[in-house]
This record gives sequence, structure tokens and C-alpha cells, in this order.
Amino acid sequence: MNRTSWLALVVAAGAFSGCASNADLVDVPLDATPQNAGHIARATLNPVGNDTGIYLNVGGVPDHMAVPSRLETEIYAGSCQHLGKSPAYKTDKVDNVNYLSLAPRTRYWSQAPVALADLTRGDYALLVRTSAADGSRPLFCGNISAG
Repeated sequence: MNRTSWLALVVAAGAFSGCASNADLVDVPLDATPQNAGHIARATLNPVGNDTGIYLNVGGVPDHMAVPSRLETEIYAGSCQHLGKSPAYKTDKVDNVNYLSLAPRTRYWSQAPVALADLTRGDYALLVRTSAADGSRPLFCGNISAG
């Protein structure tokens, strides 16, 4: 690795680590729904000002989905076992942070208009579903808690 590449890597790592400490991050294990059985996913939530950043690491989606897969995230009051009737918080568009590929693991990022502290103090669940183009089917769900 040449000196310029090494310096760029160090600067990027420092900038990312300055965004949130590990104490600020909330890990949300996501369980697959019957429509996506056999796949795994995990979400990491972090404070972004008065909003919450949602970073998804998805280990698989149904084979019939468009490539690259498009996912939507919503935050519901309640738990995955008892979701509210409608989302408490809709998130910004979920962006795929991978290049166009057929990779079995894909990462996504979105943002919710609610403070992370508010989410961890209440009973909320994160639902991941396919886009409307793929039928808006629920794929993963995880309960949000402080730890």
C-alpha cells in the first residue's frame, strides 16, 4: 500500500469513528419472516443529530427480487410479535451501499426522523420489507432495545 493510500485509509477511519462511539450504537438482530426463511440480517442504529441512522447488513433476500434489491425500513410501535397498525416512523429511502452485484450479503443505509434515545426508551420494532415493485413483503423484523 503506498503512502497516499495509507493516509487516505487513516483519514477515512478517523472520520467514521468520530461519528459515533460504540456506546452510541444500538445493535438490532433481525429475524427473517416466513417469506424470507433461511436468511439473516442485522441492523446497527446510531444517532445522527436528532435523527437515527440505520445501517443494515443483509445476508439474503428472496431470489425473485430485482437486482440490486430495493428494501424499505419502517419503525413500528410495539414488538415484532405485535406491530402497530401503521408505522410510527417512516425512514428516508434505503440506499444500497454496495456496487451493483449479485453478492449474497448486501449493506443498506437509511435514516429515521426520531432520536435514537427516544427509540430505545420506548417499545419499537424495525421492519424491513421489499419495495413496492417487489410487493412490499416483510422480510425481517427486530425489536429495538437499549441493550
